[in-house]
Amino acid sequence: MIILNPSTVRFGAHAWVDVTSIIVDRTADRMVIERGDLGPHITLTDVPEQRITIRLSRQIARDEHSSPRPSDQEELVFCTAPAASDGARRRVRATCVVVSLAHELSRQRGAIQHVTLVALSSDGAADPITIEDASDGVL
Repeated sequence: MIILNPSTVRFGAHAWVDVTSIIVDRTADRMVIERGDLGPHITLTDVPEQRITIRLSRQIARDEHSSPRPSDQEELVFCTAPAASDGARRRVRATCVVVSLAHELSRQRGAIQHVTLVALSSDGAADPITIEDASDGVL
């Protein structure tokens, strides 16, 4: 999932503005791979353990004193819509832990903050990402 220019993102009580992108990646932490007796090709693949990593980039326009720290755990909430209206607007929620915080400085792009988070499941079986209707306009 790639979200470009969400208006506002909330991480717990902190509202993050000027977010330029949010990327949600799903990767296999463990795979089960089996081959048959009739040839060299894989006949079964299963992914019993997954990791959902969320990478967020935002423009920093002034001094930043309240940046998240690795191990901070909060609910991440942001909204997305196919157009800049409330029609078909969706709210994405996930309880996340910050695993890294990095900054980049350049003359062309200015100061960019990169936050990497890992989404947590409530019980280990439920998908950590919840997507719901947000046509009410509430973040």
